[in-house]
Amino acid sequence: MMTTETGQHAPETPETLAGLVSEAVGDRGKAGGPTFEQLAERCVDPATGYRPSANLLWRVARAKGVKINPELVAAIAAGLELPLARVQAAAAYEFTGFVTTPLEGGEVTHMPDATVDRKGKSGALMRSWAEEESQLPYNHSGE
Repeated sequence: MMTTETGQHAPETPETLAGLVSEAVGDRGKAGGPTFEQLAERCVDPATGYRPSANLLWRVARAKGVKINPELVAAIAAGLELPLARVQAAAAYEFTGFVTTPLEGGEVTHMPDATVDRKGKSGALMRSWAEEESQLPYNHSGE
């Protein structure tokens, strides 16, 4: 496994949400991993308090076609004690096929075959956005 400059996980094959949850729980009967019930207790979206059921987490882990929403992704990130951006990237890949590439100033989610030049236009755009956001007062409305 590789890590990015920011210490984030950067696998050769993108992770999926199903893979993250399945790996955390492990095979039934293996010592050390939590059960789906125990994981459900830990999975709480810090912003809304949303808590998925053990059955929903089982369905996520088995890629059984669940309705994905930001609260579920945030709850899973909290329960797995992983960075939210990593879990969001895994969900994006699993459900849209998009991959995430870290750049200075942020991350870009894109089609797998898109060219993302870290030092070229892609990186310059991220640096420009970071610079704009750092200037006070920053008007997020785009007016």
